[in-house]
Amino acid sequence: MIRNKLLIAFDGTNATGKTTLIYSVASRLKEQGINCEVLIEPARNSPTADAILLYNQGSFDMPAQLELFAMHIVQCVRATKNGTLIISDRTPISTMAYNDMLIINRTKHEENLIDVAESFTNIWTAYYDIIFYCQDYFASTQDDDKIRRGDDDFQRILDTKTRQLYEKADANLIYIPKGLSLNDRTDFVLSELKKSHNC
Repeated sequence: MIRNKLLIAFDGTNATGKTTLIYSVASRLKEQGINCEVLIEPARNSPTADAILLYNQGSFDMPAQLELFAMHIVQCVRATKNGTLIISDRTPISTMAYNDMLIINRTKHEENLIDVAESFTNIWTAYYDIIFYCQDYFASTQDDDKIRRGDDDFQRILDTKTRQLYEKADANLIYIPKGLSLNDRTDFVLSELKKSHNC
């Protein structure tokens, strides 16, 4: 919990249907009278990420990654003003996984920053009451969305790294079964929320 508000998140590699599922879950919860605050993935709301991904202006470096890392935390804290249940699209752990993929030739300073950020992330993760992990892989080139686009090898490697980081953080992680329809995935999430938090 964060400031006495329930905080849940959805994670998994890119193009797994996280955002679609989040809005489906939020819609159903709102129908039940539960006030939800949905936080979009920081990369979708970042001028820095837009410049890199959409306009080929530079590349992801440590300052760009730190912006996304910080936005995860800031969004969660700010959301406590409104919702009784906060739903986050990803967590800082996903940013840490991307660090491993995007920042290859690191300076000593960057290594130190990543070590500190990972330690902080492992502690911060305790604020999430549940993290639902989407396991399905969908075609990463299925549309023209440059933020989600990527090759399938990248997708698999990122998935492995993200799972490893969650294990180190000792997160309350619930894996969503593979192969479910959107409606069934939504039902699964709502069932887990009802069991653990009576939502």
